[in-house]
This record gives sequence, structure tokens and C-alpha cells, in this order.
Amino acid sequence: MHPDPTPAHALLTRLKLRHLRLLLALSQRGSAAAVATQFHVSPAAVSKALAEIEDIAGTPLFERNARGMRPTPAGSELIAGAGVVIAQIERLAESLQAVRTGTQGQLTLAFRTNSVQPFLAQAVAAFQEQYPGVTIHVVEGGIGDLIHRLSEGDLDLLFAYEDPRLERRELDATPIVAGQDVVVVASPAHPLRRRKRLAASDLLEQRWCIPADGSRMLHHLQTAFRSLGQPVPSRGIHTSDVAMTVNLLQHAGYLAVYPRRIANQLAAAGTACILPVPLPCRVEPVVAVWNRLLVPRGPAQIFREFAVRQAEENGLRANG
Repeated sequence: MHPDPTPAHALLTRLKLRHLRLLLALSQRGSAAAVATQFHVSPAAVSKALAEIEDIAGTPLFERNARGMRPTPAGSELIAGAGVVIAQIERLAESLQAVRTGTQGQLTLAFRTNSVQPFLAQAVAAFQEQYPGVTIHVVEGGIGDLIHRLSEGDLDLLFAYEDPRLERRELDATPIVAGQDVVVVASPAHPLRRRKRLAASDLLEQRWCIPADGSRMLHHLQTAFRSLGQPVPSRGIHTSDVAMTVNLLQHAGYLAVYPRRIANQLAAAGTACILPVPLPCRVEPVVAVWNRLLVPRGPAQIFREFAVRQAEENGLRANG
């Protein structure tokens, strides 16, 4: 095989969708026989098609050994691209279906901050009531994994604090929740609730729901107390689980830190009270992030616009 002097032209004019599907199947199943069974063809037909693809690429794409077939570096690159193309075609098919029969299909979301969870739950519920044909998946993962899934097209929208890791060529974002103050909340029956004025030093000997190591809220708690010349609270229970923190606030005398809007919701529900202790810190705005290089699924585009409208109607995007 000889390298093609114009590889881009060769891929565009000679590489077919069936070639891409075959590459993905070979990478997943590891043998021509298994792929032949999947596509109901002979192993010889699979080998012939692979030879065609390798001729187009100008280089071997798989290594053959006793254990089966393993992609070469060039094969891995082409397989990754094939996955993106197939995912894009699936999205186009969903968009066409939505045009023909109304809004339906799938929507995959993720969030990396509890401060947006109440809003997102309300928005998702309202959206599904309006568009019952859309299947919504809310997935979890670390920020690095979720950014990767956005880039690969496996994730439609990510709701997260503004973060330098989101500043990638293929990603775009729009504000959903404005930056806001961090405040201290206490159990409804906590003895400090009656105090009209408090200093950070008054809180040090209290029991706290201390955010888990590595969390953004722990960083804000540490920064605030250190900037006030005080040691960081260390008595209490280390947890970033919202349900656990709320239960501790309800059943025992604990303190915690929250973004102001969540604190206001807890106070309105009678779950906590906000203490008059000004902390010199704010959480960053929450943004909705998507891959702007991929044609969005119909439901993803509609939900993004829907979420922005909901946030505006609730005053979440305003400064403060």
C-alpha cells in the first residue's frame, strides 16, 4: 500500500458509512468472524472490506495476533473519528424524526454543582410535561469525564460552575445562575439563631457539616475564614451530600455553608436559618455547556433555550 498524496480527498471520496460501521464493530468484537456474524456476511467479506479501508487510509489499521485483532495507532485514530461521525448521523436522524413527528428523542444532561440542582429539577419536570416524547437521562461523573463525554457527543448539556477546564475550542456556554454570596446556615433550633450580630470567631467551636475534601464549597469556607484571620472550622462531620447535611440540620445543632439561593430555599422550608455572618466569598456563575461543533439533538437545542428562559423568569441570571 502506498500513502495517498491527498488523504483528505481519499477519505471524503472513497470512505463509506459501511466502512466506519465495520471499523467500530472490529474494535468492539476483536475478530472478523464475530463481526461477520453480527452483519450476517462471511469472514472473507469482512476481511475484504477491511483491506479496502486500509488501502484508503494508506496504512495498516489492525494488528493480528493469537488473541484476535488490535487497532494500530492509525486504526485507533480512525476508529475514534468513526465514532464521532456515527454519533453525528444518529443525531441527524433524531432531528429528522422530530421534524416529521414532533419533538421526541433523547436528552442527556449532567450537573456538577448542587446549587443548580433545584432549578434543574424544576426545569426538567416542566420540560417533560411539555414534551412527553423526549426521554431524559441525568448522568453522573467527574468533571474531566463529563467534558470528555461532551467532546465525544455522548453528553448533550453540562451544568457546572465556570471553570478553566471548560475553555476548549469545541465547547460553548451560556450563563444559567449568576454568581452569588456564600452564607452560613444553622439548624432551626440552633442557639446562635437568636444572635443579631455574629463574627466568624463565634462559629469556631460549633459543630459543622464540613464540605468534603476537594469540594468547591470547602475551598470557599477555607478562603473566607483565612481572609478573616480565623482558623478554618474543624469540628463536626465531613460531608458534601446534600440530603445528609439537610438531615443533620433538621435533627441536631449544626452549621453549614451554602450559596445564598439554596440557603434561602432551606430557610423558606423551615429546614435552616441564615446567620448574620458576612463571609468575603462568592461562588462562580453556573453555566450550561455544550459541544458547538456537533449538530445538537433537537431536544437538546430546545431544552437549552427552555432552561435559559426558565432561569430568566426566575431571576437567576440577574447579577446578585
